[in-house]
Amino acid sequence: MKLSKRVALCFLGLFLIMLTGAFPLWGEEDHLAKFGVNKLDEKIDAPEFTLPDLEGRIRKLSDFQGKFILLNFWATW
Repeated sequence: MKLSKRVALCFLGLFLIMLTGAFPLWGEEDHLAKFGVNKLDEKIDAPEFTLPDLEGRIRKLSDFQGKFILLNFWATW
């Protein structure tokens, strides 16, 4: 199956989900509140820290100010 047909099928599937109304796509439900996540009233800045990236360069959190970043901390134990 060609890529364009796959993309068209994906869009068709999303369109059908939107038609059923079973999946709240327009913020009808506060999913964060269901898990006990509260929105903050005031802005809180993250503390400054540095970590090495995958190439070994030292990166500061402030280097990414104004950008969306995802930090994933994990361990193997």
